[in-house]
Amino acid sequence: MLRTLLLGALALASSTASAELVTIRYDFPDIANYELSWFYFGGDRGPTTGHILATTLVINYTTTGSQDAADFYFTFDVPTFDGQETHIGLTGADLGWSGQGDFTYSFEDSELYNGEIRPGRFGAELSGGGSLTDSYIEFLVDADPLDPVFANGFDTL
Repeated sequence: MLRTLLLGALALASSTASAELVTIRYDFPDIANYELSWFYFGGDRGPTTGHILATTLVINYTTTGSQDAADFYFTFDVPTFDGQETHIGLTGADLGWSGQGDFTYSFEDSELYNGEIRPGRFGAELSGGGSLTDSYIEFLVDADPLDPVFANGFDTL
């Protein structure tokens, strides 16, 4: 009887502390001339802690006028403590882009940015003008349990 009670208590305790896989996505603005800043890592679910398991970046860029795609500039500070890399930095020239037109760059499931999520501010910068369509960065996260303050609709007020 005591053994069954202890196993039940252990199962209950482990289920309340279990993590979940969540996707955190940041969509980029329509124009590549912004500096973006976030005060926490997460989204509608609130501040998210845990470990980044995979990163996907998609950039669909179109120049305007006589603009040169080589002048495109993108940075994103990945908020991790212990990733191999904590910063993504790209230029159109580094990507081999030049002239006018449509340009695309993407990577999926890069392990370079995996690690424990650090709290606090982080940001991104896009410059070079031109337009972005369906461009984003997305993280697959082994997330810690949700803070109860966000579980009761606090984020929808």
